Amino acid sequence: MALIPQSFIADLLNRVDIIDVVGQHVKLKKAGANYQGLCPFHQEKSPSFSVSPNKQFYHCFGCGAHGSAISFLMEYSGLGYVDAIEDLARSAGLTVPREERTMQDVARQQQAMALSEVMSSAADWYRAQLKNAPRAIDYLKGRGLTGEIAKRYSLGYAPDGWQGLEAVFGTYSNDEVAKTLLEGGLLIQSEASEGNQTVRRYDRFRDRIMFPIRNPKGQVIGFGGRILDQGEPKYLNSPETPLFSKGNTLYGLFEARQAIRAQEYVLVCEGYMDVVALAQLGFPNAVATLGTACTANHVRMLLRQTDRVVFSFDGDSAGQRAAQRALEACLPLMSDDKEIRFLFLPTEHDPDSYVRAYGAPAFEKVIKEAASLSTFFFRVVSEDHNLTTPEGRAQTHHAAKPLLLSMPPIALRTQILRELAIRTNTSPAELEAFCGLTAISAAPSSQSRVQPRTEQGNFPNRMQGAPWQAGKGASKRVAQNIPPPQAPTDLAEQILRVVLQFPHLGKALDSSQRTLAIEAAEQRSSNAMSMMRDLLTQCDSVELIPSESGGTGEVGAGAFAMFQEQLAQSELAPLYEVLRKRVMESDLDLAGASADLEGAFKKLQTNQLKKEMTEITKKLSDSTATEQDRARYRELGEKLKFS
Repeated sequence: MALIPQSFIADLLNRVDIIDVVGQHVKLKKAGANYQGLCPFHQEKSPSFSVSPNKQFYHCFGCGAHGSAISFLMEYSGLGYVDAIEDLARSAGLTVPREERTMQDVARQQQAMALSEVMSSAADWYRAQLKNAPRAIDYLKGRGLTGEIAKRYSLGYAPDGWQGLEAVFGTYSNDEVAKTLLEGGLLIQSEASEGNQTVRRYDRFRDRIMFPIRNPKGQVIGFGGRILDQGEPKYLNSPETPLFSKGNTLYGLFEARQAIRAQEYVLVCEGYMDVVALAQLGFPNAVATLGTACTANHVRMLLRQTDRVVFSFDGDSAGQRAAQRALEACLPLMSDDKEIRFLFLPTEHDPDSYVRAYGAPAFEKVIKEAASLSTFFFRVVSEDHNLTTPEGRAQTHHAAKPLLLSMPPIALRTQILRELAIRTNTSPAELEAFCGLTAISAAPSSQSRVQPRTEQGNFPNRMQGAPWQAGKGASKRVAQNIPPPQAPTDLAEQILRVVLQFPHLGKALDSSQRTLAIEAAEQRSSNAMSMMRDLLTQCDSVELIPSESGGTGEVGAGAFAMFQEQLAQSELAPLYEVLRKRVMESDLDLAGASADLEGAFKKLQTNQLKKEMTEITKKLSDSTATEQDRARYRELGEKLKFS
């Protein structure tokens, strides 16, 4: 088998125009250097979806969807990676070449294909078994489910036998068959004992209602099984496999996508049966986490579907803990056009039982009355703290600090901070300073008031939160009309922005320049230093497109898009996403980027010389300077004179 060369993919992205690709599905309008439109991946009324012809990249500032023309076809049309490349190649009149793959590459692809076919065949077999299982059918009918809903969610039944799937895949004594079933999580293999070297292989799911778990394309990637009678565990999930990861999957999302868009919100429950039963009772826009805490990836998936998310939890302590983890996952991804709510049902009810007891209108009412994110935030940070005492207020500040730091610098964070300051009898500035967000700036000069900077230079742990406050002599009218001064982009972020857009410039930096860049980032924050180190390492793996003249290589318009796809796989992907938002509107060209980078390093080198000179000056004043120090002082003076 053969692999599509990366050089061809880079050339393809240079040849196609992402404006044409996206424009076939989204109505775009020119907006400065970029084009804007309504995001096709979530419901919105004002455009936050930006497409850059210079970078050949799209980014939604609402839901965070981003990528190249290939990514767009994959996400919008549901195409696979290879299919999306072939579709683009046909539109550009190109033939997709192949290069030989390693045995490991072939094995990985064959494994994924085999597992996908196995999971689909197993789902078909489980579904067929349900038709001949009166006990399982009676259980589903007792839960109020119809055959139509069971068909929609492809419900099935795993018979109460040890080797049921042998009817589909053959004997488990065949090691090749067993290996694939084990990798898919359908089979369990016992350990061989000292006295008996024979291993025992048997079905993971037995005598259970089967809930197929699908990926966004509708492919079965795992299963959930619900026991019919008493027993533990009540729910059994597939283990982590090459296809299935609980932290990256939501049950029912594939089936609920249209209903979520129609209802304009998604309801997040805790179990499979909740999702299916709610669909039966008129709430087909429900999904469920899979026996694990809500993760940031879950939240990203939800916010791509809609701007409104309602989490439903039990009212007991376990439900409260699960809700707090969901809050922590949501805060870093919040924006002012999103709405997150937390619904706590009485301990004796789950969503299914509540609707049956009180009716759909009553459930709709409690959904609308669910606690807002800010309300739940205040409940979490002040729980068990006595706000009438200094200690209680200090404990509340301590609990709120990491949550506030995790939020982006949006209006909601400012409002939460102000409200928390009122509740704890503290000024917003004091609370902001305690959290390490920012200090209130001194009154700016008249020049900066007339021409304020427009670029922010903050990282997530040093973001600005409080509005600018005018000096004592300024009138309220003037203070309201003057824009707040913005922090200038420092040299560390200037380098990060340039290298993010032109990775080959980062690849060309020598060791001394890299040291300067990392030291500058370290002075800014630990996040900045981590990003600078990682970004320069990522640049080293960038391959240049060979030039037509046979030169060292070129960087085309598609290089930015390819590099962003690479960074999305990094552990620092959330930080890169923040930085990427800041450069999406940039029209910086290669010549300007090179000049900016050169200027930044000249300033860093000058600053380094000045720092060394200051240290020697201190020695001179203390009469501890050596003759070498004096010689170096004169040398530094000459260098600074001509720098």
